[in-house]
Amino acid sequence: MPEYADRFFRSGTLRIHFRDWGDPGLPPLVVVHGLRDHSHSFDDLARGLLDRFHVLALDLRGHGDSETTPYYAFGHFVLDLHNLIRALRLPRPILVGHSMGGEVAVRLAGSFPDVPSRLVLIEGLGPPPLDLEAERRWTIDGFARIDRALAGHPGLKDLDAAYARLRQRNPRLTEQRARELALLGTRAREDGTLEWKFDAMLTTMAVTDPFNLEFAMAFWRRVAVPTLLVHGAESGEFWRSKPGAIYLEPDDLVRRLACFREHTFVEIPGAGHMVHFDRPRELLTTIRRFLGA
Repeated sequence: MPEYADRFFRSGTLRIHFRDWGDPGLPPLVVVHGLRDHSHSFDDLARGLLDRFHVLALDLRGHGDSETTPYYAFGHFVLDLHNLIRALRLPRPILVGHSMGGEVAVRLAGSFPDVPSRLVLIEGLGPPPLDLEAERRWTIDGFARIDRALAGHPGLKDLDAAYARLRQRNPRLTEQRARELALLGTRAREDGTLEWKFDAMLTTMAVTDPFNLEFAMAFWRRVAVPTLLVHGAESGEFWRSKPGAIYLEPDDLVRRLACFREHTFVEIPGAGHMVHFDRPRELLTTIRRFLGA
């Protein structure tokens, strides 16, 4: 028997995919991936939780095996998650989100405080503040990304090229895991090259729907359930592209955490932004402890 079942539901006009792990009689736990990621990234986490929970790993629209759309706004992702919960009639699910997926989960929890029972945010407090020069570069680069997306991204030559790209973006990835993700995260084009499963137009969101901290904090303040916030101690390297960089200054971190009525904060040594790849055992232990499993 396979470890999980591939299932689909409708969110608006789109057919959205999710992986259904385990026993429907157990408490439901929904995992939401980050931008340009997919649900297979959380296979190890699902395996580590399915003894106590009914794990459902979602592919947001434009990601993985879900359908695409010409335009993406953040609210669409929140509705994908909400529509999954409604379609399956999940009673008070635990929501686990990484990076953008964490912000999707917390905005749902802030919009519908009675829906989740608990919340786990992995690197889910948004990007650090950008100085004016960095913000200018980000905007200009963002328009360049839009142009490249409209023109069509060149294909990857083969799985080795996809593997090399993944290792370049996250040097902490083991060779075995990187090769597995290269296989699971790509699909063949008509010309024989490969492409990532995420829609290239997702890269435009940094310009069309940028992160707004004050807006996000308004949702965080409405969260009514216990919340676990997990950070990688080395995540500043991801956000600032500089070894040893600090993700958030202490005062900024305290200010963001204070928005949550009941929270637990855990920083995992040796992990960057992709905590579930860098320190999977430590992450699993942290989550299980928080959930009393």
